[in-house]
Amino acid sequence: FHTELPDCLVPYKHYDSEIITGVIDGIVTSDDEDSEDYPCEETMKRWILWYKENKERAEGYLRNTIYRLLDNRDDFLISGVSLLSTFKKIEVKPHWLGYIIRTIYNSGNYLVPVW
Repeated sequence: FHTELPDCLVPYKHYDSEIITGVIDGIVTSDDEDSEDYPCEETMKRWILWYKENKERAEGYLRNTIYRLLDNRDDFLISGVSLLSTFKKIEVKPHWLGYIIRTIYNSGNYLVPVW
């Protein structure tokens, strides 16, 4: 799944999206040395910052995509429910990040680097 993550998030594609998702979800931390290829603390901070900076943008893109798919119904536009949180909880877990990024980029949108 790491191939659909943008270069700004994974410049050399060293980490699987499951590791990146784990860092963003707080499951993988700098104390987790049980994995040979765990990311350094600075890399994890960069991923978390990228997610925080793009969270609202991603939420808007997802709402827009669902709005178009549901034939312009505005249920999701006015709902206070976070679509990102919903995707994290449903069956796409632990690959929710790859799924969301694929959806955003396939709809012609993009997320921005923050560094």
